[in-house]
Amino acid sequence: MHAVNDDWAARKQVLDLTDGRQLAFVHAAEDGPALLLIHGYTDSSRSYAGLSAMLPGFNLVIPDLPGHGASSARQQSGITGYAFDIETLIDHLGLERLIIVGHSMGGMIATELAAKLGDRVEALVILASSLTPAMPDDGFLAMAIERFSDPIDPADPFFDDWHGCARPVDPAFLAVARREAAAMPADVWRRIFKGMSSLDLRKLAGTVTCPVLALSGADDPLFGPHEQARLVAAFPNARGRTFAGQGHNLHWEDPALVANLLRDLAAPDLRD
Repeated sequence: MHAVNDDWAARKQVLDLTDGRQLAFVHAAEDGPALLLIHGYTDSSRSYAGLSAMLPGFNLVIPDLPGHGASSARQQSGITGYAFDIETLIDHLGLERLIIVGHSMGGMIATELAAKLGDRVEALVILASSLTPAMPDDGFLAMAIERFSDPIDPADPFFDDWHGCARPVDPAFLAVARREAAAMPADVWRRIFKGMSSLDLRKLAGTVTCPVLALSGADDPLFGPHEQARLVAAFPNARGRTFAGQGHNLHWEDPALVANLLRDLAAPDLRD
């Protein structure tokens, strides 16, 4: 994964939005099925660097969410605004049909997009996410984010837990993830976190018509098996798979597993 990370920033393109902001993205334009990969809170498109290397032949679109990576922040953070910007991107690229993959907060945005785009979405794949992600104000995450001030130190021990994985992940990759997350202003951290605290996507999930595959780790400390069962039950046509020994970041911990599941779903002829 280290070699993939070295040139990731150079692969990014930029879409100029009508309000003057810029949306950065990586586009691996191949002839196979279109996959839109949406990363989670405080990550960037680089979150999918390892997974994307295992998906040759796919037409991959991997944006930096607003306020993350190289993308300009929105004035008001929220998944509806993120979904609007991503829809603008896929329209710009001329994608008529696609499969949407979202990790954690990216799964929430993916749910919003799938409901909005309807028949354009062939399938929705949700990695370690929730439809009701509110966390207690006195919990570890809320209190850590509240104490942040700029500049955030990437050496802060908080990131050991925030990027914790149930299985070994390349330390060089995790070091870049820390630096990218710490580069986000503390106010952006707080605005996004508070925006998620009142989120309830269960009713919206009921309007998603495409097949849904929800993948989760049995050792996920954020959204564990009980949360995954609630998520699957909210969609009309969903199935879930939970993997022993996996945590919150399945696509980091076992990208080959996720890649094979995506090939099985989208293009079995591209499977190893």
